[in-house]
Amino acid sequence: MDNQKRIKKIFEILKTYPDGISGESISRQIGVSSRTVRSDIKRLQKIIVKYEMTVESAPRKGYTLKYGKFISPDKFIREYFNKKDDKADVAIAPVEYIICRLLSDDYFDVTVTQTCLADELYVSISTLKMYFNKCKKIFEKYNIKIVHYKKNGLKLIGSEYQIRNCICDFIDKSENFRQKVFTGLNVISIDEVISKVLREKKLQIPDTDKISLCHHTAVAVSRAKHGKSMCCSVSLVKKIDKTFEYNVAKDILEYMYAVLGIDIAYSEVYYITQCLLTSRKFFNTANSHENMEAKKIVYAIFEKIKKELLINFADDEYLIDGLVLHLNIAINRIQFHMNIRNELLETIKNDYPLAFQMGVIAGKVVEDIAKINVNENEIGYIALHFGAALSRKGMTEKSSSIKKVVIACAAGLSIAVLLKAKIEEQFQKRIEVLKVLPAYDIDEKILAKVDYVFTTVPIQHMDSNKIIMINSILKNEDIEKINKIVFNDKNISLSYLKEFLNKEDFFIDKDFINKEECMEFLTENAVKKNLISRRTKESVFEREKVSSTAIGNMVAVPHPIYNDGDISFISVLILNKPIMWGTFLVQVVFLLSIKRGDNELWETIFLKLNDYIRYKKGVESMLKNKSYDIFLHEFSDMF
Repeated sequence: MDNQKRIKKIFEILKTYPDGISGESISRQIGVSSRTVRSDIKRLQKIIVKYEMTVESAPRKGYTLKYGKFISPDKFIREYFNKKDDKADVAIAPVEYIICRLLSDDYFDVTVTQTCLADELYVSISTLKMYFNKCKKIFEKYNIKIVHYKKNGLKLIGSEYQIRNCICDFIDKSENFRQKVFTGLNVISIDEVISKVLREKKLQIPDTDKISLCHHTAVAVSRAKHGKSMCCSVSLVKKIDKTFEYNVAKDILEYMYAVLGIDIAYSEVYYITQCLLTSRKFFNTANSHENMEAKKIVYAIFEKIKKELLINFADDEYLIDGLVLHLNIAINRIQFHMNIRNELLETIKNDYPLAFQMGVIAGKVVEDIAKINVNENEIGYIALHFGAALSRKGMTEKSSSIKKVVIACAAGLSIAVLLKAKIEEQFQKRIEVLKVLPAYDIDEKILAKVDYVFTTVPIQHMDSNKIIMINSILKNEDIEKINKIVFNDKNISLSYLKEFLNKEDFFIDKDFINKEECMEFLTENAVKKNLISRRTKESVFEREKVSSTAIGNMVAVPHPIYNDGDISFISVLILNKPIMWGTFLVQVVFLLSIKRGDNELWETIFLKLNDYIRYKKGVESMLKNKSYDIFLHEFSDMF
């Protein structure tokens, strides 16, 4: 129960006991300590005094709610606690509060004690320590530590670069924190300067990355004002000096000085350059040497995919260019420890399984060559390029009588590439996508040259019937919308499914306690039956380390990265009790193994399995019936 709900509950209890109730009784009813109750009542007092109410405390009588005969406590509850849309009344989550507080204190080199934090959050020290454990795990991602500074309290230890990254990731979590960080700064003016320079330099980055660049620039200014400047090594300076982004960063700082009067240390130009280098772009700004290095990695990825999946992308120039651009940025991002969130990750994993599998293979190749750790967020973006390439492989030659369209995409090149490919695949002879642009570059001239603009974000500065909102990843509802506005399955037999899913590989009533035991049981069973090799078994565990195979709805679908077998099959495991599989609860496990080269079957089976789980209440049926025959019958109806 969060602070706001707890205070509401205390108020309702006080209203129910007009003659008074002890703190111990309240603590038992809401499950917290008496100290927490006292802290919550102090906070409640500050809230209700504006409404001409108060809480009185007396020995033996306890706490009593007092108010005049014309005051309605029920009205107060409706007006204050039930304002779902009043964001000012929604308390920040405790973990985020602690993180923002420590980051804010770092500006002024001050410390805060645990007792002080507990009082501010109205929680006990033991509860605070529980929150602290979560904070430490978050800070670990930035290589930042919470330490006890002498006897004065807590402070943060970490590199200036990582502290800035953390600040920017949490800047929108708390309006109070945002105001402290940006005190005395006009962030809108900084954004206008950045937009002007990007236009003059003809450097196109997604809207989301431009906002991030604006935040990083504003944080650089605010940190520098407090003596928190960046240091840059000689080797990094030599690398950065040769880039196109370095000249863009210089212009941003020069414009900020000339237009806004902001004068900061010149070393910050290297920080802004790093931010630009790690921003997604719509065209390649890397030098020839970097492009050659990235191309070597791309061709190595193609060789591995050809070997493992028997798909050849060597002649797809669009994919080569897209991956070279993406890898130049992604490698910089990883080397600079710049975190990236992929909000479409689960959608990519579930709806584009073959492309994600290629992304996993690509990630392993990048790790081997560049000696860096590629996380699942980066893999998801790489997968989008392969998703687009797979769509292009299934396309026919386009007709000349087609609608001309521009896509405004806020989420970066990889998503834009997939969206473009999916639109052209779906509307093969009717739509041609001329180009992909950030939303802020859409103007009247562009609108006049095209039939429609498909945009994934609202275009606030324009109003036209030509502008159509769609999702970042094309959905059925988008296809229907486009058809309506712009233009007024392979079958698998039951007998094959029985071979593919053998009754002997359908296991129920198992009591494994973690995912490793589940995978060990299923893969070892498959090895003993000569369905997979030891190498393929190891690959299942290797795949799980890269990214969790839990897909929600109590289901996980472990599978190998590499498969040297010549048999495709599914094994099913139903547990008596759910277990934690990464961040998901899982009770049904499908080991999916598709023989090398049978990629259409891989995509078909995975997606049909996903549909059965999501839309046909398949998990409920499997847990209720625990029957191979019923599952086979229900699953075969999906084809």
